[in-house]
Parts: sequence; structure tokens; C-alpha cells
Amino acid sequence: MKKWFKFILICLSGFLFVACTRQGQNMSQPKKEAYVHLIVKEDTNKVDEKVSFTTGDTVMDVLKANYKVKETDGFITSIDGYKQKPNENIYWFYKVNGKMATKAANALKVKKGDKIYFYLDKVK
Repeated sequence: MKKWFKFILICLSGFLFVACTRQGQNMSQPKKEAYVHLIVKEDTNKVDEKVSFTTGDTVMDVLKANYKVKETDGFITSIDGYKQKPNENIYWFYKVNGKMATKAANALKVKKGDKIYFYLDKVK
């Protein structure tokens, strides 16, 4: 009986030792979070917040992670229910670091510290 008890105790100890090791986990440095400023303005409503992103994310990825977004072919048609109005030539636009974007939101990758500003504006 004592031998059986010792055998079980040794097996349990071995199991606990193996179960508590960090096998398969990434032992590298933890990822540093990167942030951008995301500003969404519609009429008199304006939200300015600091949001995190993952390397490789696009402007669209960041926007969708923080707002309810509808889009067509990478172009935003609605943010949190605020829709563009094609019949009035009012569309969503965005700037990055104060400059008009030259690519669709799903094609432009964000960088740490970017200031992304979305707004509805009339095309003249």
C-alpha cells in the first residue's frame, strides 16, 4: 500500500511540475502598445480619443475597432449611424496628420502617433 501511495504521489508531483511550466508560450519581450489619435466629427459632435492598434493595421481597422462602420470598397459610408448623403454631395473624408488622405481607409497603414481625423464634408 505504501509503494502504491508513493507511486501516485510521484506521478501527481510530476504532472504538476509539467503542467506549471511555460511550454509553448512566447518568452520574448511583451509587445509595446502603439497609439493613434482618432477624431470623428459630425456636425457639432466631435469625439477625440487615443486608441491602440497593432502593427500592420489600416485606418479602417482602427476605425472599425472603435466605431460601428459601414463601408463600400474601402470607402466609409457611415460611422456610428452618421451616414454620408450622396444626394447632397456630402461624404465622409479623412485626414492623417493634417493632410488629406490619398488612399482608401482600407489601404493606408497607421503609424504610431498618427492623428486621424474623420469628418463629413460637401463636395463642391
